Amino acid sequence: MPAEGRRFRPGAAATLATALAFLVLVGLGSWQVKRLFWKQDLIARMETGLAAPPVTLDTLPADGRAFDYRRVRLAGELLAVHNFALGALTVGGRLGASLITPMRLADGTVLLVDRGWLPEAELPPAEPAALARPARARIDGVLVHIGDVRQRLFVPDNDITARRFYWLDREALARLVGAPVAPFLLHAQEAEPPELLATVLPVRANLPNRHLGYAVTWFGLAASLLVIYVVFGFRRGAERRDRSLSEG
Repeated sequence: MPAEGRRFRPGAAATLATALAFLVLVGLGSWQVKRLFWKQDLIARMETGLAAPPVTLDTLPADGRAFDYRRVRLAGELLAVHNFALGALTVGGRLGASLITPMRLADGTVLLVDRGWLPEAELPPAEPAALARPARARIDGVLVHIGDVRQRLFVPDNDITARRFYWLDREALARLVGAPVAPFLLHAQEAEPPELLATVLPVRANLPNRHLGYAVTWFGLAASLLVIYVVFGFRRGAERRDRSLSEG
């Protein structure tokens, strides 16, 4: 009879391994839940901003969040000598990147303008002549507050010499431009004159949001691990009981 009370015998090693794996799986699931709420908030802000009527701005707003994803019109000088490529994106089966240009407003403020997509062969310093010349422009686009961006894990380092950026290092860009860079990115949709833009990509609020599925997967794996652990523990206990009975 005493052996019956010890049928659940998973062992210390299995218990420790299961506990560690369970904590990791639950941690990953919890992280995906946080990402889910973050993505839902981002989509909601995008939908609200994009649905608001367009506005003409002379200066950038002090409260960046108030104009996040708003359609705005800004005029200024495109500092094309500081053009650089941002990221990597395939369009129509061709690899390329976004063309980013600092623009100086009338009050001297400098912000970044996404002038559209260019194929790899036309990225700075080989961009088309119309995009390489400094020019005054009126830009209609979607204003995004970027704040202080930090380099994420697995994101390549920026190559300032080659004018290839993979994340918006505003401190490095300020040194490049010779002036502070405002925490905004203007995704251009139209321009006057129009030839100052590359291939414009529309800004939409249809971002993929698979975090709920990911969270369910991780939590499901954690639950499955517990079931396997319990079954293993009882089976191992039964084997030890049977062996004890046969030896007795």
